[in-house]
Amino acid sequence: MELPTWVKREESYNPGTDRDYFISRSLLRLFSVLASLRNQGCRRTNPPNAVIVLIFTFTLSILIVSSRTPLFLWGVLAGELVCLCSLPGNVLRDHLRTALATAVISALIVAPALFLGNGRYVLLLPYKTFLTVTLLLTLREYTPWNKLTAALQAFHLPVLVIFIFDTTLRFIALLGDQAATLLTALKLRSVGHNPAKLPALGGVMGVVLQKSAGLSQDTYDAMRCRCFTGTYLHGKEKRTNPSWRDLILLLSLSGYLYLFIRTEGVLL
Repeated sequence: MELPTWVKREESYNPGTDRDYFISRSLLRLFSVLASLRNQGCRRTNPPNAVIVLIFTFTLSILIVSSRTPLFLWGVLAGELVCLCSLPGNVLRDHLRTALATAVISALIVAPALFLGNGRYVLLLPYKTFLTVTLLLTLREYTPWNKLTAALQAFHLPVLVIFIFDTTLRFIALLGDQAATLLTALKLRSVGHNPAKLPALGGVMGVVLQKSAGLSQDTYDAMRCRCFTGTYLHGKEKRTNPSWRDLILLLSLSGYLYLFIRTEGVLL
């Protein structure tokens, strides 16, 4: 039996080259966010008490925003640099990159105010932005999310608020997995030159939006089937004796309060 001519003809299809940098970059960024969300706080075997961490972060953030002199901000920067030095190199690089990017954006926003004669206080805003973002990133690195949400009950927050926080974090992880799967499928199926990148990305976002609506409806149906009455049995922060990490946080907060009073002249 002789094969047809078209079967014996050699294929000479050479797809045109195309750059998939955007898809690859999106995948890497999404995977890094998911890994940070899932493994967040897991590097610390004995993290500090989440209630003390929240009090420290909230109070220090207010002091940073309220400060009018660079002296107190330099003291906060020194403490944050000490905490950053204990982080791995890749984590430290990501934290500094994020904090510097937010500081640059803040500087660009307030740049026109320099011509209005308010340069002294305007220049402090990017500095405060850098310190606040670094503080929040350090909080995320040292304390797991589940302990933070469990510690919210110490501030007498409604149970439904804690339930919304926990559910939101779970849905972010689930939708992130869905988006990563879709982006991987899009990358594997992208052969040759694709001039319509935005419609392809729009399709990924549309599927993720549909998945989000489906998860929301499934959660609502599950709550109705289980006769949800507003009682949420969330995890609770165990009350143990203060560790040396908790004492360091309390002493640092006391030192920053004293420094703020001395430098800002609050009681004078």
